[in-house]
Amino acid sequence: MVRYALIVLGLVLGLSVFFATRPVPKPPVPPQGVRLENVSLVLYPEQDPEAKWRFRAKEVVQDPGSRESKVKGLEEGARYVGDKLDLRLHAPEVTIDRNDNLQAPYATAEILKGCLSVDLGAPGGPPVSIDQRSGFAAPTVRISSPTYNASGVNFTSDFAIEHIRWGNPTWKFYDYPEGQTPPCTIKGGD
Repeated sequence: MVRYALIVLGLVLGLSVFFATRPVPKPPVPPQGVRLENVSLVLYPEQDPEAKWRFRAKEVVQDPGSRESKVKGLEEGARYVGDKLDLRLHAPEVTIDRNDNLQAPYATAEILKGCLSVDLGAPGGPPVSIDQRSGFAAPTVRISSPTYNASGVNFTSDFAIEHIRWGNPTWKFYDYPEGQTPPCTIKGGD
């Protein structure tokens, strides 16, 4: 009886060594995702149900692994609150993450209310973020309006540029004769 037990034990050990030394099969290659060309895309952020973003781009690539969409060759980017245009976004490309937040290498936001042009980051610098709940975050910023220019670092702000946090701000104000209103250079701005 012991002899049969030793034979079975030897077989089990032999098979264990055999299977343990076999090469592990490679996992299947995940799908490459979806690539669309000449795309119009509407984003309805869950974190900001009042808003929607419209993009027109040469290409959108969706990565199923990270659940991110990369919008390349951005031709038009705009944020609407209700049906009213709130801001325009210009960037070479935008990445939309799984929480509908945006990231770009750098960007310019044209905010219609207040006639503001906001340059976020710079080419070659760290990326900028647009969080659907809190607004903009950028390593550097330059804000232009008909009445002032301002710049700073480590910038965060809401979409209306009303609640700003930044370091080393510099300001330059422009004077206009009383009764004159400076012209707004942003299409549709006030």
